[in-house]
Amino acid sequence: MDMEALKQRFLDRLRARGGSAGNQALREELGVADGTYTALVDLLVREGRIVRGRGRGGSVRLVEGPQG
Repeated sequence: MDMEALKQRFLDRLRARGGSAGNQALREELGVADGTYTALVDLLVREGRIVRGRGRGGSVRLVEGPQG
């Protein structure tokens, strides 16, 4: 799967979870390797689409809110 498709899938899953999720749970749901997930999060943070949060293992949150 290319990075654009992964980005869309990531954002869709995050919206479905109400706009925020723990990294481990989201990575497992997406079924991607740690390195791929980290690169994806880094890219979306740089693009201003998500922000990192706290929590065991970290978390991510949509900047745009759950409705997009």
